[in-house]
Amino acid sequence: MEPDHRPSVIGRLLHEVSWEGSKVKLYRDGGRGMENALTAEVFQGLSNLPRDLFLGEVLRCAHGADRTRFAAANEVEDADLDVLPGSLLLSALDVDVQPDVWVTGSSVQLLVEAKGFKKGAAFNIEQLPRELLCLQEHSGDRDPLLLLILTTPPPIRIAGKGRHEVDAGVAVGLEPLCDRAGMTADEYEVLLASIPFCVAWTTWSEIYTIVKRQRSALSDLPSSIAASLHRIADGVAQAIKWHSGGLVSEPVALVDQA
Repeated sequence: MEPDHRPSVIGRLLHEVSWEGSKVKLYRDGGRGMENALTAEVFQGLSNLPRDLFLGEVLRCAHGADRTRFAAANEVEDADLDVLPGSLLLSALDVDVQPDVWVTGSSVQLLVEAKGFKKGAAFNIEQLPRELLCLQEHSGDRDPLLLLILTTPPPIRIAGKGRHEVDAGVAVGLEPLCDRAGMTADEYEVLLASIPFCVAWTTWSEIYTIVKRQRSALSDLPSSIAASLHRIADGVAQAIKWHSGGLVSEPVALVDQA
């Protein structure tokens, strides 16, 4: 019997690519702009870097759901982080939800939904409501947090429904989904009211700037350790810049946020 094996980020990316069928050709340029490739490269690095200093700062500098977001940031160092974790069953609808990143902390369950730089990319009308319901089902006694990583700041594009601010975009397809899931009108209203407290967002550009800024905080470490972590941080920043196709550029000034 083979020992239990938790697939690596690369292994999970290859698994996802294997389901692409004829679209697998889109990965011939290294999957440039494809959200799975971008997510895998960036979050593998963010997981391996000192998490409080990097991923924690990404969460602290994001927008929305302040209390839950700061709690997630404060416990991310010891959290269980899965990149491209596969499917989670939304049992009320018997459908699968596929988080891009699933982070389990001591008090917060974080689901990351990342958008790649493919032109015209939009959220499906039920994509975000399904992820919200999935979080409610799989968070246990933890507070749910849905973090969107966008290519540009809101409004976000919802397929067939135009552009919306983040909270409104999550709510677009929520009511009919809750109805099909057998939820009461009161349960729907409670879930709708919870959106500002459990949905947050950031952009790839903001992550890029944070990684470049936080890199400087590693200089006081022993030279070999600092050099190793600098390489990982540079790899994260370079991945974002390369996948963006030039849409992410060096900030005019990196001002340290105390």
